[in-house]
Amino acid sequence: MCGIAGVWRREEALNKAQFDNALNLMQHRGPDASHSIKTKNINLGTQRLKIIGIDNGHQPLSDDSGNHLAFNGAIYNYPEIAESLDFSSKSDTEILFQLILNKGIKIALEEIRGMFAFAIYDEKDDVFYLARDRMGQKPLYYYQDKGILLFASELKSLKKLMQLNEIAVRINQNAIYHYLCFSNIPEPETIYENVFAVPPAHYLKFQHGEIEISSYWKHEYLPKENITFSEAKDKVQYTIEESVKIRLRADVKKGLFLSGGWDSSVIALEASKHEQNLQAFTVEYPFQTNQNESKIASETAQKFGLNHEIIKIDKNPLSLLVQSISTFDQPLADSSALPNLAIAESASKHVKVMLNGDGGDELFGGYRRYFTAKNIRYLALTKYLNNLIPNGDRRSNLGFLKRISRITNLPAAKRYLLYTTDMFQDADISDFWNQKLGINSSSLLKSHFNKDLSELDQLMHWDRNFNLLSGILVKMDRASMAYSVEARSPFLDHKLFELMNQFPDSFKVSGFDRKHILKSIYAEKLPQSVTQASKTSFEAPLENWLKNDFKALTRDLLFNPQAKIYQFVNFTEIMLMMKGVKYQERNTHYMIYSLLILEMWLQKND
Repeated sequence: MCGIAGVWRREEALNKAQFDNALNLMQHRGPDASHSIKTKNINLGTQRLKIIGIDNGHQPLSDDSGNHLAFNGAIYNYPEIAESLDFSSKSDTEILFQLILNKGIKIALEEIRGMFAFAIYDEKDDVFYLARDRMGQKPLYYYQDKGILLFASELKSLKKLMQLNEIAVRINQNAIYHYLCFSNIPEPETIYENVFAVPPAHYLKFQHGEIEISSYWKHEYLPKENITFSEAKDKVQYTIEESVKIRLRADVKKGLFLSGGWDSSVIALEASKHEQNLQAFTVEYPFQTNQNESKIASETAQKFGLNHEIIKIDKNPLSLLVQSISTFDQPLADSSALPNLAIAESASKHVKVMLNGDGGDELFGGYRRYFTAKNIRYLALTKYLNNLIPNGDRRSNLGFLKRISRITNLPAAKRYLLYTTDMFQDADISDFWNQKLGINSSSLLKSHFNKDLSELDQLMHWDRNFNLLSGILVKMDRASMAYSVEARSPFLDHKLFELMNQFPDSFKVSGFDRKHILKSIYAEKLPQSVTQASKTSFEAPLENWLKNDFKALTRDLLFNPQAKIYQFVNFTEIMLMMKGVKYQERNTHYMIYSLLILEMWLQKND
């Protein structure tokens, strides 16, 4: 696991000291080693976190022909690839290098299983390739024009490279609008103009000042496989076990995050089959109000022979809020990012690799909105209940019914934002938005719309391209890497997605049962305390924070008509929301939080 950065300039590359200054801004991603190289036209460097092949795989990796590789991530099937190449190495970086040199970039990308972002440069042909894993777990950002290419794992380093090259760094106003709708900035867009994320499952070719971006994998939902439920269960269970097994490949101490839910419990079960005395961590924090998972997690750990440790976190929410502004580089309005930072800090004292259950909901169909999507035709009559149901707790059953009553008769793209963030919407533009607007949120969603998909497949596809990619994965990567911990997610293996995408909706949502196939596989294998518990997801107590820990800060920043956010949003409109006059049927706590985060970010970066 590493941070990587690079420069190509038509004129001579940056001097090494300047480049290293930008590279070192990502030292947290790889504190074990730092190295860069300079040729006539390029700089290329890595900050390395040693996980696999600790004594090998020094980066950037170069050969006598002028090929250079900088790699961030983990290739989980590296032993099998090495065997196919008849090449001996304990380093996944060295094996990846040989695979690309032997088979070319496209075939290499199709063969590897893992999470990664890498750059490879060929001096002979003067060509750079940048590539990113299928799900987008590892970040890679770039800026390009005909005379220059700049890239880095994090925006803070890329911004520094732009400044060193005297390139103006301007805020992307359209990205701010999308942020206020989605609670994150949807990739490939970023907070900066002309700076983009390399799309997941794509590789970028840069040669002679020109860029070409190509796809090497995508989600395919049709046609559906003709398979029995029993056969499907066998396939899924085998692939989950294999996915967990290969993610235990590491030369450092490993652990797993263990909650009281299905996803992490399944991973604990499968991991226990292949590794003895694995460390399991459960977190207790004073600001978790919806559940205490330590008792259930302890039963799971005992059943599967795991060493169990409860991490008690007592960090102040306000200090975590301030820290998050620097950690995430651009606005991210997910309050659970704050405890994620605290978790990563505590875990880093014990392990360098942590398995987690990210992606389980998006893979198997765990969210309540998936039930709604599958049954949207039958729920149309709930529109008549909208005015009868008072605004209240969004997480309650009544609150969920209220949302459904507002959703059912809207076009699919408009429904998505109400399903998920329920913040600002395109219909509000004339009221709250002060700037010109390019692409609105509905158009962005429609670019990922396929009329041939079922309601459920379409909703899951949007989640994977918006909520998961630009929110959950960003949160996990930045929080874990802030403390040099490699987070591995078995449920994000592309083989699992290829399987689940081909199954009918009923395998995912059956009646009121979400994650139907996963629960059918593991119902008899997990403790009853897990299988009989109602589904709960960690939600930081944002309402409580806004009323207490963040109250003074919110008042000082948002009630000031000179605040920087009011160059983008209308002060009067925001005051109407803050005073409970407008938007009360929406997710107002997150709307306020998103504005607070944005103002703090603008003050630090504008």
